[in-house]
Amino acid sequence: MTTTDALLVCADAVAVALLVRGGAAKLVAPALAAAAAGELRPGRGPVPAAVIRALAVVEITVAVAMALPSLRGPVHVPLAALGVLFAGAGILGLLRGSTEPCGCFGADSTSPLGVSNVVMGVAILAAAVSSLWVHGVGTSQTGSASAGVAGLGAIVTGGWLLHSHRKRAYTVLGNLLKQPEPAA
Repeated sequence: MTTTDALLVCADAVAVALLVRGGAAKLVAPALAAAAAGELRPGRGPVPAAVIRALAVVEITVAVAMALPSLRGPVHVPLAALGVLFAGAGILGLLRGSTEPCGCFGADSTSPLGVSNVVMGVAILAAAVSSLWVHGVGTSQTGSASAGVAGLGAIVTGGWLLHSHRKRAYTVLGNLLKQPEPAA
């Protein structure tokens, strides 16, 4: 694996983590994203939960496809589209003065649609465009690269999840490490 391929695997792993985390949050609890997206359409109310859940399914499907060697090349096209969508929602959120927390990158995301969405969208778009530039659309990629994306994506997602819920994680760890009290 070349240095370029290793960098692309790392970029894809971050994209996978963003998609899995955001998709899971939207799938389970679409209300935050629905309210925030509704701000982009003044006077029309929240976006229907079914639309948010459909977006979540697309996000998770793209993330899973990135770990499959035969799909890893072509899946960068919908990945680029998601990057544009997220960046565009952030720009519209900035222009329209979004105030609703979007929950776009997990339930603990309390920021409204704005700068973070633009940055994440551009990062996802950059990962997709870089891979398309290097490998093209129709090429399947090696199993080791796909395994690397899956493994690193899982590590980044797990680390992000633990960081987000670190107080609970410390409590659980503390409970596991406590010595049982002798019976009287």
